[in-house]
Amino acid sequence: MLSKENLPVNLIIGFNLITIFVFSTSPIEWYTDNLYLFYLLSGTCQFLTYVGYKRGFKNANRINLKGVPLALNDKRSVNFIFGFYILTFLLKYAYLLKFKPYEIIEMVKFLSIGIADPKLGYLLSLDSSRITVVPWFIYFLISIINQIFFIVGFFSWKSFSKIKKILFLFLLFIEIYFWMGRGTNFGVIVLITTLILVLLINLKIRKIKFSFILKYFFIIISLFSLSISFFGNNMAKRSGNQSLNLDAFDLGNSIVDPNHISLQVIPEKFHLTYMYVVSYMAQGYYHTCLAFDLEYQPTYFLANNPGIISFSDIFGLNFYTDTYVYRLKSKGVDPDINWHSSYTWYASDFTFLGVPFVFFYLGYFFGYCWNLGHYKGDFLSKILFVIIGNSLIFTFANNNYLSTVFYTLIILIPLWYFTRIKKIKI
Repeated sequence: MLSKENLPVNLIIGFNLITIFVFSTSPIEWYTDNLYLFYLLSGTCQFLTYVGYKRGFKNANRINLKGVPLALNDKRSVNFIFGFYILTFLLKYAYLLKFKPYEIIEMVKFLSIGIADPKLGYLLSLDSSRITVVPWFIYFLISIINQIFFIVGFFSWKSFSKIKKILFLFLLFIEIYFWMGRGTNFGVIVLITTLILVLLINLKIRKIKFSFILKYFFIIISLFSLSISFFGNNMAKRSGNQSLNLDAFDLGNSIVDPNHISLQVIPEKFHLTYMYVVSYMAQGYYHTCLAFDLEYQPTYFLANNPGIISFSDIFGLNFYTDTYVYRLKSKGVDPDINWHSSYTWYASDFTFLGVPFVFFYLGYFFGYCWNLGHYKGDFLSKILFVIIGNSLIFTFANNNYLSTVFYTLIILIPLWYFTRIKKIKI
């Protein structure tokens, strides 16, 4: 039997190693001298994630949750979050789509363009010429609650009444429709990984047996296959359902080798989907290799994810042009189109030498939240477990996930830290 204590971190690190394997076995011949430096960085980050996780899990044993806020998954908290989202979700979509909240039909028509033509939908999502109608401050306030709605909904599904379940599914459908209408896969896949993490922390078994491994292996593989299927189908539509053109997957001086062994082993009918997977999982790692050649420019801890960059812009502070992500334009990497790993994003604030320590603390808080959330039932720790887990899962894919929960985090992280770790009474 295996230890349940290490299950979350083993799954996270295992997935990250798979993405690194996809990168290293890719049919794209990476044009860089920094491959071994990248493997050293990524290996160190995964190792320190594990070390931090073990330390965090151990330290959480001494925590007493008596009297701390949001320790219990009580109906009042869930009902408040549910009701608040229902009252404000139109404001959320109106802000993101740049419409007025009552222009529901117009929003549906706008997203329908992306449903019919994902490529056009994606281009429209990048259009900065349209003016935002809903004030940013309103969006900021409602996002503090709304950004965790689906996490809490998945957690509380079993306790929902039949009407609430139908309503939640309807709101989930709208969220999926929104992301598909934007011509992007990211939001839908995040919902799937969120569901996996919720299932993980809600496990009710004491020890892991082979039958359990088999059951959850099937569930995870099914959800993963669903993600890949959706991803491949959406990317095919975005490219106009064109036949496979290997040259389209060249990245600068890095070109595809049509005789690579991976293309010989994988059946031809899966080549297109495989190349999309390679492109999305691997190009961020390649661009990290290119970033090693650039000098560090300080961004004063205001540029490690798109959310904090947008937040800084409100106050007239813009260090985005100093980030590795932006400065890679000098190497032909488009910051608005091409993907980057979170290593590159974090390095903009913490330097590449500091990135492994970022992952140590991510692992530390991940282990802390697993202990408090799973073994002690702490409601707030469960939410943060999902958020940190998703951040670690999407290491290969920019640092965009934090943007979807950033406004919540600037409230919940201090609340969680000072009531669980520092034990300041509120």
